[in-house]
Amino acid sequence: MFDLATTRIGIIGLGYVGLPLAVEFGQHFPTFGLDINQARIRELQAGADNTLEVTTEELRQAHQLRYTDSPEDLANCNVYIITVPTPVDEYRRPDFAPLI
Repeated sequence: MFDLATTRIGIIGLGYVGLPLAVEFGQHFPTFGLDINQARIRELQAGADNTLEVTTEELRQAHQLRYTDSPEDLANCNVYIITVPTPVDEYRRPDFAPLI
């Protein structure tokens, strides 16, 4: 059985899908947001989102959310949500390279 009391969430990708999701979960559960862009991580750690996907107040309310560019920081998570780009080619087939 899954115990919500021990939930630790890892959100992989902090773009227009991942960041709002991480912020929402981070209001209720220990949450780690992972992105490979170190400048993006520093920006979020400073309490700003230059893409305006979420407000400064929303970032502030996500008191259980931590940002990282190190996959090792997600080792103790027990829920993982992957929100990376999956573009399509000229034949409208998805490119899963970001997932590999």
